[in-house]
Amino acid sequence: MTVNTNDIKMNIINIITSIDDAEELERIYHSLEKKIADGSKKHNIKDAIIEIREGVSYKEILAEQNYQPISYNEFRELADKIEWEHSLEELLAELD
Repeated sequence: MTVNTNDIKMNIINIITSIDDAEELERIYHSLEKKIADGSKKHNIKDAIIEIREGVSYKEILAEQNYQPISYNEFRELADKIEWEHSLEELLAELD
């Protein structure tokens, strides 16, 4: 199984968004900030640049990204399992 950096990032985001403890989030933040400051990971805009390839088909892109489609029913089943902290009305009110 090929590890995809975007999958790992999304997993990290999902874990962090599930944490409600401000002190724990602050500890994680400062730990990451220290690693960056120590030079263990320097941000470089060039790392984000990907060359555009010509002649790549849609099917090739799907294969490279290991795209696994799901049906609406499968999606609905997964969505119904989500436990929301807020009601739909509360979430919509935040958009105003």
